[in-house]
Amino acid sequence: MALVELCRTHGIYILHDEIFHGLGPSGIRHLPFIADVYERGLSLNVMSKSFGMPDLRIGWIACQDSNLISRMERMKHYLSICNAGPSERLAKIALQNRGQLLARNCRIVDENLPKWDAFFARHADLFEWRQPDGGCTAFPRYKGTEGVEEFCRSLVEESGVLLLPGTIFSSCLGLVPDDRFRLGFGRSGLDEGLAAMDAHILRNRAD
Repeated sequence: MALVELCRTHGIYILHDEIFHGLGPSGIRHLPFIADVYERGLSLNVMSKSFGMPDLRIGWIACQDSNLISRMERMKHYLSICNAGPSERLAKIALQNRGQLLARNCRIVDENLPKWDAFFARHADLFEWRQPDGGCTAFPRYKGTEGVEEFCRSLVEESGVLLLPGTIFSSCLGLVPDDRFRLGFGRSGLDEGLAAMDAHILRNRAD
């Protein structure tokens, strides 16, 4: 709330990317939607992340500032026509059943995290791992001598598992760590990928 008060004092808008809101290990607390607590807060959300419905191609921005929303609406009409009617209908049904959908997706996270814990424990000499506090992505550190780029390259080319090295990301706020990689744990079917990673690591140890 300190950030909200600072922005309120200076009349600054806050755009908050809330696409993973509600998703994470069961029982964690989530921040309130910025549009609910600040008159100049803009809440950005989509159906593709927490709800797991990317094919609908539906997203939205909520804000208490009706004038700003009107201006954004006119800009959207200038750039595009409209959403698909069936997608809007399905999105409405999903939002009406938000609790059930989020509970299902959080259960997937609950099932996957212990598997990652066990994987990184097996290979503690190669990875530094800490469970994130929320969401469904993490950025473990790779400690291998060849570096994270080479590890990710060989993993996808030799074993068909795609991880994104931190070196492909950039930020105007500061340096991005060059020894970490991005992984996701919000989808079912993790066992096959973990088995391929285990086999890849063991094969390269033998070499």
